[in-house]
This record gives sequence, structure tokens and C-alpha cells, in this order.
Amino acid sequence: MRRHRLSIPILWAAAATVAQPAVAAPVAARAMRVQAVPAGPILLDGRCDEAAWAKAVPTPLDDGLTLSAVADRDGVTICWRFPIQTLSLDLYIEDARGQLHDLHVSAQTGERTRTAEGWPDWTVFGQHRGWYAPPFAFSGFRTDEAGTRRIVFAPQPYRELTLTKARFGPGPWRVMVEAQVMEPGAAIVRYPAGASPDEPAGWGLLDPGS
Repeated sequence: MRRHRLSIPILWAAAATVAQPAVAAPVAARAMRVQAVPAGPILLDGRCDEAAWAKAVPTPLDDGLTLSAVADRDGVTICWRFPIQTLSLDLYIEDARGQLHDLHVSAQTGERTRTAEGWPDWTVFGQHRGWYAPPFAFSGFRTDEAGTRRIVFAPQPYRELTLTKARFGPGPWRVMVEAQVMEPGAAIVRYPAGASPDEPAGWGLLDPGS
């Protein structure tokens, strides 16, 4: 998680049922605001290469990690760009009713909603009502120096996620990003720095515009 000086968070789907990795020590909070720009339909292919993305102003999250957004009348599509190519991501979002949701993107996609008892454990994937992000592309296996066979994912330094206003409300929305290098034991880091999944008052803002 310290490679390339990149700090980032989310639960690794392939390891969701085992012990959770450590969360990086919190640091002083800093503001995070992502402003979407108007755009037409986006092909959700994880490439972020349509002309509309050239109009979006990237919001820096960390060294080499940025978040951009484009919007139409129905919703918002966001694009992460990062130097580490196998990075799993979570977008935490507070909907119009004040409910907190965790939208997970890695080898699997899925969501969970916070209850009065807290965040439920990850037990099911594949549910994505009112949002979607392409999962990471599997490209085979490799055997490490210890002889352990590990999954290899295709290089992809971009990640796209789209969400609808019908599901989450008209916005703006409070959001938090988690990122994690997809390696066993890699630390989880959160954006904005110092944010907590349980305290949306300390999250950033995703503004779809008018």
C-alpha cells in the first residue's frame, strides 16, 4: 500500500470473508469536493476516454490518484485514475433520506447499507440497484516465491462507476472513497483524509450540478 507513495481504500472482494486488512492511521481531515460537468451518455467500459471526460476537472485525492465526474439528467458517472493498476475501490454515499451505502468495485461488485447496528459484513456480491461499475478483469494466475498460487488481474489504471438520481436522490451527495491495492494484507486508506465510514459529516461532496 506504500508503493508509489499512493494512499488509498476498500475491502478486497476476493478476501471479503477473511480477516479485514488494517486501516491506515488517520491524519488531519481535508476537504474533498467533486464537481460534475454536463455530458451525454457514457459507455461504462472502465476507460474514461470519451470526449466528455476531457471537460471534467479532476479532483486530486493523492499522488497520482484523481476523481472526475460527468452528469446528465438521470445521474452521474465518476472516473478514478490511479498509477497502481490493480486497485479496488469503495464509494460510500449518503442518499437523500440520510441512509449510508457502500458501493464496492473490485473482482466483484456489490453494495451494503448501514443499519442501526453498523455496517454488515460482506457476505453477498452482485447486487447493484441504481448503480453499476464493471468488475476487474481476471487474466490468470501466478505462483509467488512461497509457492502460493495467486489471482492476476488485467492492467487497468482507470475505474468508472455510474449511479442514478432515482436511487440516491438529486444530490449533491456526501461521499467518501476507500482504496486498497489488491494484495493480501494491504492497508485501507480513506478520502477525504481522516474520514470515517460512520460519520458522513466528515465526508466530501459529489455535486451533479444543475
